[in-house]
Amino acid sequence: MTIRKVIPLLWKYLLVVATSCILAFVISRDGRAADGPVKNIGASSKYAVAGAYSVNAIDQEWRDGERARTVPVRILVPNTSAGVTEKLDSKQTTKFPVIIFSHGLGGNRSGGKIWGEHWASHGYIVVHIQHPGSDESVWQGNKGGEAVGSMKAAMTMSNMGLRIGDVHFVIDEIVRRSKLDDNEFRFADVSKIGMSGHSFGAQTTMAIAGQATPAGRGQSGFDNRITAAIAFSPNARIKVSLDKQFGDIRLPVFSITGTLDGSVLNDGTEAAHRMLPYQHMPVGDKYLVVYDGGVHMAFGGQNTAGRRSMAVRDVAIQQDVKASTLAFWNAYLKNDAGALKWLTDARGGFRDTLASADRFDTK
Repeated sequence: MTIRKVIPLLWKYLLVVATSCILAFVISRDGRAADGPVKNIGASSKYAVAGAYSVNAIDQEWRDGERARTVPVRILVPNTSAGVTEKLDSKQTTKFPVIIFSHGLGGNRSGGKIWGEHWASHGYIVVHIQHPGSDESVWQGNKGGEAVGSMKAAMTMSNMGLRIGDVHFVIDEIVRRSKLDDNEFRFADVSKIGMSGHSFGAQTTMAIAGQATPAGRGQSGFDNRITAAIAFSPNARIKVSLDKQFGDIRLPVFSITGTLDGSVLNDGTEAAHRMLPYQHMPVGDKYLVVYDGGVHMAFGGQNTAGRRSMAVRDVAIQQDVKASTLAFWNAYLKNDAGALKWLTDARGGFRDTLASADRFDTK
């Protein structure tokens, strides 16, 4: 794609983006639970319950010859041999929409595991990308301050551009592989592709969705093959020309954050900053949920119990996130009017699952 060649030139303004995306181990010391009310776990809705499909996880390394770069991926595929209602065979015409997930700085293809497995169980093919140069390799083998230093060293214009290139390449591969007869994408609906990511991956998602540079050079990574997007812990690192930065994002976008989803490694990020992308996107199919007491890693899609105390509130939030994101994908990738109604209704839908201090806005 032509857009891939201009990416590195257009990402200078995002040099500091990655500071909002430091590893879970850096912020894992914050295990605070919310002061507000906690819902009953599992009380969200039918959308929070696992779907009919078991899920096959397939790890592969895809080689981008044009960029001489190998991109690890984890593909979550609905198991179509389990005898479920929509069992597929060689004559099956049912197609699964595709969702891409981009991890945060220092992460890997396990990032977003909770979300991806939930979506795949409901009939989506989910591709988790691992981004070399801004993945776990930048901190492995280091301790304490050395690990933090290596993380900072990875916050480069080149790595940001490479991430965007990874997404374009992965979409190219998904489309190519979907045309083959015997592979994981045989039943992929490549006309319905969703983009998602956490923290640094949310910045990647916004770029793919159409975020522009504040300098006015145009789109930095826009890919028109994306139908809808979900940004977990998004941010607006550069606080100028916000309408210009986010004003061209026309596709449906769901922004998800929390009242404690603020600074990482004292980078100056405030929880309110993560609402800015939503506030400056144009009206039309835009959603924002802010969970009271929601910390940064509650939205990473991983069980962090091994790294910090997993608060009851975190688990409740994750149940709600599974429900709301599935309804969003169903609405925009499967044209499910019932899911859209549940997500947007003033009563009897998603709003009824929220704690009293949570916030849900649409426009």
